This record gives sequence, C-alpha cells and structure tokens, in this order.
Amino acid sequence: MHCKCSKAGGLQLMDSPRVARPINKNLKPLETEPMIGETPTLALDSWLTPNSVFYIRNHFDFPDISDSPDTDWVVNVNGSFKNPGSFTYSDLSKFPKHTQAVTMECAGNNRTDLTPRVPGNQFESGAVSTAVWAGISLSKVLESFEIDPNSKELLFEGKDSGEPEPGVKTQNFQRSLPIDVAMHPDTMLAFEMNGEPIGVEHGGPLRLVVPGWYGMASVKWVRQITALDSPFEGYFQTYKYMFRSGEIPARPVSLMQVKSLITSPMNGTDVKGDSHSISGFAWSGNAEIASVDVSTDGGSTWKPARLVGPSDKYSWRQWNFSWISTNTGHHTILSRAKDKLGNLQPAKSNWNELGYEVNGFKSICLNVI
Repeated sequence: MHCKCSKAGGLQLMDSPRVARPINKNLKPLETEPMIGETPTLALDSWLTPNSVFYIRNHFDFPDISDSPDTDWVVNVNGSFKNPGSFTYSDLSKFPKHTQAVTMECAGNNRTDLTPRVPGNQFESGAVSTAVWAGISLSKVLESFEIDPNSKELLFEGKDSGEPEPGVKTQNFQRSLPIDVAMHPDTMLAFEMNGEPIGVEHGGPLRLVVPGWYGMASVKWVRQITALDSPFEGYFQTYKYMFRSGEIPARPVSLMQVKSLITSPMNGTDVKGDSHSISGFAWSGNAEIASVDVSTDGGSTWKPARLVGPSDKYSWRQWNFSWISTNTGHHTILSRAKDKLGNLQPAKSNWNELGYEVNGFKSICLNVI
C-alpha cells in the first residue's frame, strides 16, 4: 500500500483543502444547486451522525414543502394493485411505529480514490452517515391496497424534479426496487430522523429507507408508489447507478460493499509515546461485520481489532485497535473488514466509469514522535 505523503515524509497538506484550513462543524459543501455536502471528518467519529452534519446528496433542488405535511401530503398508490388509491401523511399514525438504526452511504463515496479520475461528485470519505430512523414498514402501509402477486417491482417517485443533465428531459427522481426488497419488513417509509421530524434537506416529510442498500434507493419526498409487472428502465435505474467497467459486465448498483474507515487519529497527526489507540467504523450491506484487522506497516502484517459499541443489524460497527509503537517516524495505517458472509474488503477498489462502490483500503499516515 503506497503512502500518499511527500518523499520527505511530510504530509502534502495543500493537496486537500479540507486539511489545509480549519475544519468547521458544518457539512463540507461540494455543490449548492442542488445541495450536496459531506459529513466532516470530526463528525465521522460518532456512532450516530447529528442531523445537521448527516451527508446530503440530491440530484435536484429541494421541492417546495408545506409546513404542515399531515394536512396535505398525499402518496398515490397505483399500477398493479387490486385496490389502487392513496394515503396521507396523517394516515400513517394508524400503523405501528418502526424504529431502526441504519447506516446510509452514497454509491459514489470515496470517488476521489479512483485512478484514472471519473466524473461525478468528488466525494472523499464523508458521504456516509448513520441515523436512527422511525416510520412505518412499507409492507404494512401497502397491505390494504393488495399488490398483484405477479408484480415484479415497486417504483417510487419523489417530488423533486429537474434535468438530470443537459439535453435530458425534465423528470422526477424515480427508482424501483424488487418486490422482495420493497416488501421486506425493514424497508420503511420514514418520517423521523434521530428523534426529530425529517427535514426537507433529508427528504422530509416522508422518505424511503432501504437498509443495506446504497443511498440512491432511499427515495426522498415520496409522492407516488407504482407496482410494475416488468423492470423499470428509467434514467436513474439503467443509466445512472450502473457499475460499468471494461473488465466485468455491467450490473446495477444495489447493496453496500464491505468497507472500513479509520476515524481516529486523523490523517497526518503527530502522536507521542509508544501506546496509541486507533479506531473507526466498518459496515456491509450484505451482512453484519464479523471482524476488522489493522496493519501499522502499510499492509505487510495484520492484527485483529476489537469490535466495540452497539451491534445493530443495519448500522456500522465501531472498532478499536491498541497499537504499541517501538519505532518513531512515519507510519502508514490500514484497516480491512470482513462481514459474516465472508466478504472481505479488497485492497484496491474496482475501477468503473461512474465511480461507484469504492471500498478499497483507506490509509492514514501518522508521525510517531
């Protein structure tokens, strides 16, 4: 694993504007129209991400939302349902509340790690966050509408709209899910985020939360649900969020790949003494995390870290590693995760045209003084 520092051993601070200037408590902005921002590095060290610094990735500007969603927010249900119709925000109070911690990651997180560079928002490591979401299981909400057993997918449409790119017609954001995923009891229509009503910037008053999947599946500002008897082929389904590489056949992006991140100490830190604590998080959309290993010599040798903190089915797992350093100088630290299905984080990400599923080793450099 190659260190990204200069030949003299010092960090090239100016290569990263975020490191070269003081870190604030707000999102690191990438775009303003639409709003796109990363969770700052310091906030990534918390198991729950505060709403104010939970990453934001939108394709279009925020839609106009009323201050009273319970009076005028209507979701239309149509397509292959025996009883098509609609329900309102206030109707959801009739169902049992479902609460779960879910880690959500943008499919383009760590896009800056790919070489050669690819188009798209140049995320570093901050397009991932964890919140406790509350809402209603989608399957419960749709029960009375009676979906046709021959339906293949459910299509979700948000209220946000715009031109995905110049020359492409104006459209709403739309994504579909296979029936078995959409009707899983943990797929939910959420209206609370960390104990508060979901803000408009995060898809409130009502959004989809699909545990284990990359964030594009969790459609915001849900206004329409359609049962389909054939696969959806919209722009954000078959053009965007497709893994395309010359080496492997094209396939849709879906479950989050196994991944780990070192959150403390920060990259470039000078550490004193011979005893150091290294910590971070690991997650996978396929299964819970089974183990995390840490290398303090650039990947030559590995030792197991200790899994700590909450162990929720759909949230990242915190880990800690105690390092006794006998040598001063410059050290490259790596982590790698494995989930309970045996999926092991790779050393190098698979390059692809749109920069999705970047999950290769992410190193930090420490100077022991």
